Amino acid sequence: MRLSILIVLIIFPLLAPADCARLAPARGVPAAPDQIWALATLNLWRLRDDHKNSELDDPVTSVLLKARVNAVAEFIVEELKAPHILALQEVENQAVLDRLVDRLAQRSYRYRSVLREGNDPSGIDVAVMYRLPVKIGAVRTLFPDQRFHGHALYSRPPLLLALEAPLAGKLVVVHWRSARDLKKAWVYEKRQTQAALLANWVTAQAPPVIIAGDFNTTWGAGRFSASYERFEQSGLLNLWSFLPEKERYSFRHRCRPQALDHIWVSPGLKPSVSKVAVSRGNAGRYGSLYGSQGVAPISDHDALVVYFGH
Repeated sequence: MRLSILIVLIIFPLLAPADCARLAPARGVPAAPDQIWALATLNLWRLRDDHKNSELDDPVTSVLLKARVNAVAEFIVEELKAPHILALQEVENQAVLDRLVDRLAQRSYRYRSVLREGNDPSGIDVAVMYRLPVKIGAVRTLFPDQRFHGHALYSRPPLLLALEAPLAGKLVVVHWRSARDLKKAWVYEKRQTQAALLANWVTAQAPPVIIAGDFNTTWGAGRFSASYERFEQSGLLNLWSFLPEKERYSFRHRCRPQALDHIWVSPGLKPSVSKVAVSRGNAGRYGSLYGSQGVAPISDHDALVVYFGH
């Protein structure tokens, strides 16, 4: 028994996640100047409530829920400077989103929110929060009933919003299938099918179109990049191109930087892009994230932000 305990004590530290070495210092992004509006995309690392809503749901304690909501609100205000639109991934439900909106209102930022329940068995969804001068019209999901091998093609169907102001256009928030088990043919096919379906939808739309979210793919990474390359055929402009190459990442996989979070826009919007920025302080801090259960830092993804206007 003593030998077994000793083995566990020796092995556990090796298995426990640790922060990556030589990480960039934590930093926020600039506030949007007057006459400029900002859009950010951010994966919230399973922002979930304290109720078990499905078999695969893993609720948190009420104390942790409050702490996480407060921490996320603090990050949005202090590090992201309260962007006018937040494209969010991994939010469990409208109730959790409402708590975040209420907390931000206490900081004098009055957001409206949109979430539509998807098909994810663990209950995570994509969502949007926005504040003036942004105005949103009709809202719906794309491809919610599309099937793939007898199951939903999109566990988290893209959220489509009609932008009415400051510009008229379409905003889509996505969270594509992860690359887990990518060596399996069906996983590769599913990712390709998601990318092709959305790319084909984009090409059928009148611009301007903005697509933002966690695509779980990037460039220059072999099989992992196939869905990126397929979506690139939509003809949209990837806004990572506005940043120096060394800054083009929002995630760290085994401590290696990757750009999983993207904002794509119709080429005609390029003159309206005044700046692109990315936060630092989340990606690669595995030990801190798991140790604090998502309070400090609040996610394993950094946030990508675009500023529109002149």
